[in-house]
Amino acid sequence: MTSATALRRNQNITRNKLSFQTGPFSVGLLLLGFVIVLSLLYLNQITKTSVFNYKISNLQNTQANLTTEKQKLQIEAARVQSLAQAKANATSAGLIKTDTVSYATAH
Repeated sequence: MTSATALRRNQNITRNKLSFQTGPFSVGLLLLGFVIVLSLLYLNQITKTSVFNYKISNLQNTQANLTTEKQKLQIEAARVQSLAQAKANATSAGLIKTDTVSYATAH
């Protein structure tokens, strides 16, 4: 006999099923791990929401600043156009610029 057949002859034919038994300590550890994993997922979602809210807030501030700047520029454009319009009206009305100004005083 060879050594391979000798080893095979001594093997058990039946297999024992592994039984998984949990006690109160292992159940407690599993529940604690489950709670920790869920809390980490929750914190991850809250952090993402906070970051997005921060970005939205910055964009809204930028939008408000740009809107204010636009209004200022519109007012400045209207002022410049009104000055140009007044000069055009003065020349079309035949008004001339005076060099000397005399004031009337009451005695």
